[in-house]
Amino acid sequence: MASEANSVKGTFETDPISALALPAPVAIGIDATIGAALAAVQSKAQGYVLIVEGGRPRGIMSERDVLMKIVARDIKYDTNVMEVASRIPMTLTPNETIARAIKIMIADGAEYIPIVASDGRATAVLRAQDVMHFLAEAFPREILNLPPRPNQTLPKPEGG
Repeated sequence: MASEANSVKGTFETDPISALALPAPVAIGIDATIGAALAAVQSKAQGYVLIVEGGRPRGIMSERDVLMKIVARDIKYDTNVMEVASRIPMTLTPNETIARAIKIMIADGAEYIPIVASDGRATAVLRAQDVMHFLAEAFPREILNLPPRPNQTLPKPEGG
């Protein structure tokens, strides 16, 4: 059993992001409108739209950005998407490890990290949701047995 945990941990620390087989990014050009960005977010149901110039990431708009920057401020749909797009603090390559991506997401509070090829063109976007699915599959026993909060104790046994 310990060797099983060690092999999963080793895989977790060494598997490249490409092992996740992420789909192509939901992307629009930098000249697109907020309306076009909203349509892309809704049609692909990935929770984000990557704003690209020549295939290279220039910004990202998440569902949270939609709520906080568009709906809350009643911005017109014909406004350029770059006016509300969030900056991209970092990109990763498909060869970097999943463990490194997780560390960056935790340190920077990033929910989305664009994955780029050697020429800088976006090939995918790693979402926090993708990481959670990976962790749930890699560590099912540990995930399923976690209490709702790490320091929480249950007042009575489960099922009691």
